[in-house]
Parts: sequence; C-alpha cells; structure tokens
Amino acid sequence: MAEVVIIGGGPAGQSAALALADHGIGCTVLDEQQRPGGQILRQPPRAFHVPRWLPGRSYAALKARLAAFEALAVFKAGQSVLGVRAVDSGFEVLTSDGTRTASHVLIAGGCMDLAVPLPGWTLPGVMAAGGLQAFIKAQGLVPGKRILLAGTHPLMLLVAEQVRAAGGTVAAVAFAQPRAAMVGALAAHPLAAATGLSTLAQAGAAYARLVAAGIPIRFASPLAAIDGQRRGEAARFADGQRIAADTIGLCYGFIPQSDLPRAAGAAVRPAGPAGGWATVHDDWQQSSLPGLFIAGETGGVAGAVAAMASGSLAGLGIARAIGHMVNADKTRAALARARRFAALLDAAADPRPWFPAPNAETLICRCEDVSLAALEAARAHGSSANALKLVSRCGMGLCQGRNCEPSVLRLFGDADRKGGDPGFTARFPARPVGIAELLRQRQ
Repeated sequence: MAEVVIIGGGPAGQSAALALADHGIGCTVLDEQQRPGGQILRQPPRAFHVPRWLPGRSYAALKARLAAFEALAVFKAGQSVLGVRAVDSGFEVLTSDGTRTASHVLIAGGCMDLAVPLPGWTLPGVMAAGGLQAFIKAQGLVPGKRILLAGTHPLMLLVAEQVRAAGGTVAAVAFAQPRAAMVGALAAHPLAAATGLSTLAQAGAAYARLVAAGIPIRFASPLAAIDGQRRGEAARFADGQRIAADTIGLCYGFIPQSDLPRAAGAAVRPAGPAGGWATVHDDWQQSSLPGLFIAGETGGVAGAVAAMASGSLAGLGIARAIGHMVNADKTRAALARARRFAALLDAAADPRPWFPAPNAETLICRCEDVSLAALEAARAHGSSANALKLVSRCGMGLCQGRNCEPSVLRLFGDADRKGGDPGFTARFPARPVGIAELLRQRQ
C-alpha cells in the first residue's frame, strides 16, 4: 500500500484526504496546529468553548467537510514540517517530531497575510487582518477596544462584521482605492462575477450592516502611517486625516505559503498582485517533481472554494498515480469557476497602486531590524534579493524571509520578477526548530 502524506489540514488538505478515502487510499495529515481547519475555520482549542462558533451559511459547507474529515483521517497535530526531500523510494518528510517516508506527498500549506511596511507598523496593536480573525474565530476574543481596518481587500468588510458580532467597536473600514475602481473591476467581467455571487452577497450584506450601524466605510483613503508612542493610537491617511484606534488591522492581500516546495526544488512562478510565489503544477495538481502534489493556496491564492476543489483534484491525481481509475471532470469545472472569480477579486483588490510608502527608518525586516535605509546602503554591494540578504541580514530571521521578501522585491524594482530575480533562496528548515529536535532526527 502506498504511503501518502498530506501537509496541511485546511480545506485543501481535507478535501484531498476525502478524495483518497473514496478510492480506499489512506493517508496521514500533518499540521502544526492542534486541530484541523486551517485559518478559515480556526477551531478553538479542545479545552475552550466558543458559543456560536462560526455561525452562518458561509461556513456551513466548510464545517460539514471538517466533520467528515475528522471522522476518517489520521491527523497528526502539532507537527511543523521542516522540509521535504526526494529519495529513491519517494520522499522524506522531515518534521519537528521526526522523519516520515512517503511514496506521494501533497503540500497544502495555505497562505499568509501580505506584510506591508509603513511608518509605525511595528507598534503594538498593529496586526494583519488574519491575526484579528484568528483571535475572534478561535477564542471569541476582540484584541482591542477600538479597531480600524485599512487596505485594499474586501475581506475587511467581513472581518469588521466579525468584530462587531464579537462585541467589538469598529472605528472605520478604509479602502485605499476609489469605490469606482472596485466596482469597475467587477462590472468589466460580469460572467466571472456571477460565479462568485454568494461571496459578493456576503460582502454586500456585511457592507449594509456596517453602514446601518453607523460605521464609516471610506474609499480613496490610502493609509500613510500609524501614529503612536508605546502602541498604535491612530491611523493617519494620505490626506492628513487621523482616525483614533488602538488596534489597526492591515489587509492588502495574501501570498502563498510556498517555502516547502521551493526548498524541495519544485518550480514556482510569480503569484498574484500581492506578490509571493505560487508553485507550478500540472492539470492533476502535480508539481514539477514527480510524486509531489500541490493544492490550495500553495499553488496560488484563490479562496476556500478553489482550495477545496484543488484538494479534491490533487487527491484524484494521487489516486490516479497509484493506479486507480478516476473521473475529475466535475472537479475541474468547479475549480475553473472558482479561479475565474479569484482572478476578478485580485483585480478589484490589487494593492500595487496603493501601498503606503515606508520612510528611511521603517523596518522592512522585523526579525533582524533592517530598515529601508540599511537596505538602500546595501545596494552598493548588489541589488538582487540574495545580495541584499547577505549584506544586510534581511530575510535571515525566524520567518526566513516570508514576511520581508515581497517587500524587498517590490521596493527594489522587481515586484513582477520581470528581471528574473528568484527572491531569497529557500532553505531548510522551513520553520523555526530547536537544536535538540534536529539532533533527535539524527539519532
């Protein structure tokens, strides 16, 4: 029996496990979280009880899939995957708990919020919108008294509504782009918009409820800086206006978690307008490395519906590679529809014209305290991402460049990778790990 390992217990990984189970193929699912669900579900710890956890129709299908997955899958919690390497028998998956061998591996690592450096962004109280959601979904906790959301992505409307539902106060939702730019992007492709009517309806309903509650929703309001002394105290916009808030959530888009396939040697391509790298795959979700499959946001950020469809397709692809007869026509059609809508959303939320401008003192690499001025000075020794890394230590910290790499490529003229800069070289380990854990793997 072939051993299949799935990395990631979110919607994509769950869907792949269910597709494999339909063909009598077992698998082991690894995740660094304690419970499956990914960022979109963020299950509370087992010892917690969150009343009315993620109510509403928008989460119903995801929660139903989660329940089916938990009933049949072998889920290994709290295991950070440090690397994947090809061997004669297939692959070795190196984790914080040891090494596993597999004939086929699926990486469904999800995505992460794009980090956006601007003056004041390292102050306490400034976080990504996904961080806000994690507090609310997993613990029912609102991390602040007065919350402001700023950026370009429509997800801000849903996060603001979740803040309100959890008892928090929303100071404002501020979109950098004009309203006409967002509406125009949707209106230009009505057929693609029609494929995501339920998502648009959710955003529209959230917008209406926020307006009815008297919460300001601003358009054409690019964020310039976060003001404050010991913590964030106000958001300052390009027109000079300030809005007081002790928590500011930034939401300019999302980038794929592709460090594992990159380090394994799989081919990648520039991702969407937010930046980052998407893993290249064929029409069965197989990467450039035979036996290594990709699903969900690791192959390009497209949302939960696309993640589930690509996970199902990857599961079918693995079953086919093992020798089973499969039919993927309906799955492919669902994935194509979801990706068309995702491309439309990318156009509506495109952050590139609206990024705040960092000043000389702004930290670009938070892990190693590397400022924009230090990176500018380092350019005398080379302008590639790796050259800047060697001279300045930008990208050498705990996150291994996941946060700062898109900013480095954007700020130094290769945001679209047209010049061929491959970014930082992805290295083992993909996640921070203690020396003792590494030594244990050698024993």
